[in-house]
Amino acid sequence: MRFAKGFRGRYFTLAAIAATVSSVQIHAQNTRAVQLHKIVVSAANTEQEDEDVTEDLTVITAEEIAERGYRNLKDALASVPGISFTSNGGFGQPTSVYLRGLPSDHTLVLIDGVRANDVTGLNGAQFEHFRLDNVERIEVVKGAQSGVWGADASAGVINIITKKPSGKSLSYAFKFGSYDTRSFDLSVADDLGAFDYSLSVANFETDGFSAAEPGQGSPLYGTRADDLGYEEDGYINRSYSLKAGYDITDQDRLEASLNAIDATVHYDSVDFTTGNSVDAPDGPFTINKIRERFYKVRYIRSDGANTARLFYNYSTFNRSQYGGYSGHIKEFGLIDRYDYVRNGFLQAGVGYQSFHQGLSAGADLAKSYSNRYIFAANHNALFGGKTLFTQSARYDNYSEFDNRLTYKLGLKQRVVDSFALFANYSTGYNVPTLYRLYDSWVGNSSLNPEKSRGYDAGVEYAGFKVLYFSQRIEDLIDFSYTTFRYYNVAGRSKFEGVEASYSGTAFDQITYDLGYTHLIKARDAAGTDLPRRASDMFSYSLTWYPSEEHTVNLNGYYVGKRFDDAAKTLQTGKYSVTNLSLRHNFAKGYTGEIEVRNLFDRFYQEVDGYATAGRSVYIGISAKY
Repeated sequence: MRFAKGFRGRYFTLAAIAATVSSVQIHAQNTRAVQLHKIVVSAANTEQEDEDVTEDLTVITAEEIAERGYRNLKDALASVPGISFTSNGGFGQPTSVYLRGLPSDHTLVLIDGVRANDVTGLNGAQFEHFRLDNVERIEVVKGAQSGVWGADASAGVINIITKKPSGKSLSYAFKFGSYDTRSFDLSVADDLGAFDYSLSVANFETDGFSAAEPGQGSPLYGTRADDLGYEEDGYINRSYSLKAGYDITDQDRLEASLNAIDATVHYDSVDFTTGNSVDAPDGPFTINKIRERFYKVRYIRSDGANTARLFYNYSTFNRSQYGGYSGHIKEFGLIDRYDYVRNGFLQAGVGYQSFHQGLSAGADLAKSYSNRYIFAANHNALFGGKTLFTQSARYDNYSEFDNRLTYKLGLKQRVVDSFALFANYSTGYNVPTLYRLYDSWVGNSSLNPEKSRGYDAGVEYAGFKVLYFSQRIEDLIDFSYTTFRYYNVAGRSKFEGVEASYSGTAFDQITYDLGYTHLIKARDAAGTDLPRRASDMFSYSLTWYPSEEHTVNLNGYYVGKRFDDAAKTLQTGKYSVTNLSLRHNFAKGYTGEIEVRNLFDRFYQEVDGYATAGRSVYIGISAKY
């Protein structure tokens, strides 16, 4: 009896273990399957499966955002091959993102397809203020995309897709941790017959740490600002999202959305004689209040093989610092897609854009320009879907600049089931912002638009991808510290490099994503290396599912050689950052999490003289009904 009882106990124990392992295997496999089959919209401004896109594409899903503990757009982009970045301090501080080495304002950022590049700013979009509490996925399309999206897309496109209404649901989350950080977000959604809606509210507050810190020219370099008693530079971010839709008929739908950001960030100052950062008390020039709104209304008519979209987008930008900056972008248009064969579609669109800046450092700038455009895109999957061939072209007619035709061509050949070759060739077009043209202090009304052309080519096999990219820019816009105005760099600036990535599953319980970028060249037309671009970037994410209730993620990145100045005297690279995230589903719909950022407390500065966070710990709980 004892033997039978013991054997029986062992039998049920082994059966339970086997069932748990099997469940974990299914969970890990399903996770990877979800990652391998995604619908994206950014490559051609229409829905496609990611495997039908010829461009180099990275998609970061809501599940990955949660499992890896990504809090803001910069955290997520650190995992994308081809991207490097710098920030002038910690929470909410100015951030630059270099896609394939190109300047930050060469990447078009969209929120649900609405332009988010600030017409009054210097860096394009304000990457530091985009939080991920209500994000369904982030799409990153690399290479010039002006042939579809127009100006500001000569490096690529980052499209932040917020969550859609999906039946009746309620969710909330709390989190608190280091630097007296606390956050709360709440989301509700429902279907009421033909009407559906979703509402999301997120609040993030932190006392933060000093933005300024002793740089390499100081004997105190290597000592954190907190240990020196520097003033804390806090940050508040309140974000809102509202989506609503109404099914007029089975074929007609009306949609409206609003994404809003209200942020307050405390800066430090700069010694304009030495260029060094300075710990400064709060004052009118060191506190900035940001208010951004992104509106979208569209009517969709779907009739069999034909889908038409009539839309109106409106983006507003307001900043309080230095007396205030304000501006807006208006865009309306019509896009029609016709699926003329089973594996092919033709899409065409026309539109009008208006760009306006009101205030500039408190002065009434009151300058505008407009653009009328037309574009067309064609996609075919030939020879049983083994050959993908895409073409797009766009003609822009600006009120202040020469008209410009841009285009892109893409080819992808599947040799066997998991082995494919691909290549893309495209041209780009970037127009100067109103600030760079007309600001009374630094503006130059004689600036010309930048023109670019480039290509990438590579191979992918069973989760592995490697490619080479090259791009040339004519009349790159830069800032002169001699005249203190913007100017065009005569000639061609050159950018080229190699990207590699590998994704897969190991031991049926671990999923992994690895990425590597080697930037061969990022030089202006005079042959000078552009600063703050890392020569090498390596990123990784390892997710372990020890049971159905538990998730363990280790992610991070390594930054290779990087210089903060053109003279290459200030080395800010050669460091790694590691993050750990632990999640436990302790009841149905309830999840607890612990995140440790900068696990090994590595000291580094992305920009000389500006601080980064040390080891920091955050604890949270979330629920969904």
